Amino acid sequence: MEVTVTRKSALAGRRRPYDETLTLAEGARTGELLAACGIDPRACIVVLNGTALLRGTELHDGDHVQLFPAQAGG
Repeated sequence: MEVTVTRKSALAGRRRPYDETLTLAEGARTGELLAACGIDPRACIVVLNGTALLRGTELHDGDHVQLFPAQAGG
């Protein structure tokens, strides 16, 4: 299956364009997506089709996933 990934802010780095299409196995979950992107799951928030996801959510062909860096501050 194919999933479109958009890296936001610091996760994009110098990558241009920010969108990429990944081919994953059917039934892949968010953890497998992050591993394919080389991103530590503790370092980002995964948004699928406009909704923040829990870890381990199953992905489907054609999904658009956005990866936002986890941030803290005051």
